[in-house]
Amino acid sequence: AYATRQALDFSDVDVKVGGRTSKNLEEGERIDEEAKPNDEVEFRIEVRNNFTGADDLEIKDVSVEVTIEEIDDGDDFQEESSEFDLRAGRDKRVTLKFQVPLEVDEDTFDVIIIAQGEDENGTDHDAEMRLRLEVDKESHLLKITRNSLSPAEVSCNRKNIQLAATVINIGNEDED
Repeated sequence: AYATRQALDFSDVDVKVGGRTSKNLEEGERIDEEAKPNDEVEFRIEVRNNFTGADDLEIKDVSVEVTIEEIDDGDDFQEESSEFDLRAGRDKRVTLKFQVPLEVDEDTFDVIIIAQGEDENGTDHDAEMRLRLEVDKESHLLKITRNSLSPAEVSCNRKNIQLAATVINIGNEDED
């Protein structure tokens, strides 16, 4: 969607949330599937080196970074690919995965995808894309994160049995 094609560009961006994939996402779009607490979000990003013909330059040390802003109680989640070289006219796909926090606000979060590298002449190249990830929560949902029974074996005539549980509210409503 650029007037002149940049040397480094995104040729395909797919995002898998839970079990469903949004394909061929473009700048500024909202990811189709809403994420839920603890969902895995997988970004499959294809980067292209648009140099061709006389400008046949390799772009070296290319890396792709995905940032989901403020999703972790105001803090960003950030993942970066390992570096790779990209010959002229070629694409490379990288996959970066995130786990939505259990305790997350219901909101729409900005996702920033940046690819950057340097061509053989020492010129820096980069591409940036912004997406939006919506997090949806059930109104009432509690999750038991830890429980223990003491003693471990229980029979009908045993006294002083203790059950301890840690419960976390991952729903939208406050619970009593």
